[in-house]
Amino acid sequence: MNTQSRLAKITTASSLTGLALGFSLLGCLILAKGNSEGASLASGLIGVLLGAIFLMFAFSYWRYDRLTDKPYTN
Repeated sequence: MNTQSRLAKITTASSLTGLALGFSLLGCLILAKGNSEGASLASGLIGVLLGAIFLMFAFSYWRYDRLTDKPYTN
């Protein structure tokens, strides 16, 4: 594997992880700081949900990436 493709895979994985952590943290902060109004509750839950979705994307990318790196043996 050449350096450019390895760097692209590392960048993609770290970007997905950063988005997951960022949205989760933002959602938790909104839930912690927000009033008991419906809008802040909905916004916080959407942020946490988006964080979980990006984390699932990151895990599936890591799994797919690990499966494609294995050499083909016949």
